[in-house]
Amino acid sequence: MRNYQLSKSKHFTSVMTAILCGCLCTAVLADEKGISQQVAEKDASKQAYQPKTKAQLRKLLSPIQYDVTQNEATEPAFRNKYWNNKKEGVYYCICCDLPLFSSDTKYKSGTGWPSFWAPLDKDAVGFRKDFRLFYTRIEVHCKRCGAHLGHVFDDGPKPTGKRYCMNSASLDFLDQDEVKQKEQENQTPRESSEQDKP
Repeated sequence: MRNYQLSKSKHFTSVMTAILCGCLCTAVLADEKGISQQVAEKDASKQAYQPKTKAQLRKLLSPIQYDVTQNEATEPAFRNKYWNNKKEGVYYCICCDLPLFSSDTKYKSGTGWPSFWAPLDKDAVGFRKDFRLFYTRIEVHCKRCGAHLGHVFDDGPKPTGKRYCMNSASLDFLDQDEVKQKEQENQTPRESSEQDKP
């Protein structure tokens, strides 16, 4: 009887150990699957954006847009599209359509270029030192495609104290209604207008 109870107890322990191991293995596999799915989703989102070639950009952009975004040129002050734009909406990268700035942070700087005290998202823009003048400036570019946008200075209003002095030629503005329509259609107006051409 005692031997029977011992073997029954060992059998119970073996069964419980197997169950626990099975649960742990399932949990580990599920966790690994979750991680791989996350990595795949990140890779898919990276793959979703395909950078345009220089030839494609030359066809898509006007000469001033190409020169500003690809060669870091500067458009004339007070003679550009958005310096005095007072409409509410969003400013997108002219090259890759990434949302960059909002009218909520645009202000009148008196410089003749559209100026903002902050980007729409801190991860939307990148920075690098620009040594082309006799003093160092901080160049601002689209973080997704690298298009030159302008420069940032430390003489802006509160709350950031920054002035993102951008070139209109590097931006595409959509008012609030166009932004809503874009979100619904999940495509850019430029793409839809290209598709509508005969």
